Amino acid sequence: MKKTNILFLVLLLTTGNAASQGFNFDIGFAMGTPQGSFQQSLDRNSYGIDGSITYQIPYTPIHFGIGGVYQNFGWSERSEYFSPDIQEVRVKVRTTNNMFTPHLIMRFEPDYGLIKPFVEGLVGFNYLYTESSVVDDWDEHELASTVNFDYYTPSYGIGGGLKFKLYEGYDDDGDYVGFSLVVKAKHMLGGEADYLKEGDLIRSRRGIDYNISRSRTDLTTFNLGFVFNF
Repeated sequence: MKKTNILFLVLLLTTGNAASQGFNFDIGFAMGTPQGSFQQSLDRNSYGIDGSITYQIPYTPIHFGIGGVYQNFGWSERSEYFSPDIQEVRVKVRTTNNMFTPHLIMRFEPDYGLIKPFVEGLVGFNYLYTESSVVDDWDEHELASTVNFDYYTPSYGIGGGLKFKLYEGYDDDGDYVGFSLVVKAKHMLGGEADYLKEGDLIRSRRGIDYNISRSRTDLTTFNLGFVFNF
C-alpha cells in the first residue's frame, strides 16, 4: 500500500511536467530586508531587481540554473562644476552603495495547473561595492565612474514562491511558450564583509576618507515579477 502511494505521488508530480518545455526566465522587482547585524548597521531596507534562468530536466520537476539579485542600500548626489576652468557647465556626482548576489539554483517545481508552488536552494557570493559616477545634469548620461570600495563574501540560502499561469500556447513554429506572474521570497545567509553605507565616503582637504562598516550580510528579499517559459 505504501509503495502504491509513493508511486501515485511521483506520477502526480511528474505528469504535468512532461509537457513543460526546457527554459524558464524570470525577472522582477525585489525589496530586501537586511537581517541581524546587517540590519543594525544599515537601519534601512534595500531595493533592486531579481532575475534567473533555469533549465527543467525533462519529465521531472527539477530545475537547475543561475540567477542574481541586485540591491541598492543607499545613495547620495551633489552638483559640481564640470571643472574649475569650465564653471558654465554643471554635472551631478552620484554615489551608490550596492550589493550584487549571483548564485547557482536548484529548484523543485511540480506542476499543479494554473498555480505552481516551488522551492529552491541557492549558493553563490555577495559582491558589495560603492560606486561614484559623473552624470550629465541634463539627460542623466553617465560620463565617468569608478568603484571606490568593494568586497566579496560567500552566500547561500533557500527560497520559494508561487507562479500564476497567465498564458500558454504555441508559436508559429509549434514551440511551446508560456507567461506567468511570480511571487517569491528568498532568505540568504551571507558571510562577514567590509562595506560603506550611505554617507560613509567622506570628502576632506586631504582627499577621500572611508568610514568602513563590518558585519554579516544576511538578507531576505520579497519579489514580484514575471516568468517566461520556452
